[in-house]
Amino acid sequence: MAAFVTDHLVLVLELVWLSIAILSGGHARTRNRRAWTWFLLTLFLGPLALMLLVAWPPRAHERRAGESR
Repeated sequence: MAAFVTDHLVLVLELVWLSIAILSGGHARTRNRRAWTWFLLTLFLGPLALMLLVAWPPRAHERRAGESR
């Protein structure tokens, strides 16, 4: 019985961790940051990366070459 509970707890924690990483990537886009970079950072560093993303100010919008105002 204990192994059953432990296995399910690990699965739930992995799904929560992955969900946080996905949400972090989405939130990074709203702060003018690279979504994939922050997704991977959060995947490896977990909530620490998410806290950094939320605490740091948003980046200024960068204009690309040939882009008008």
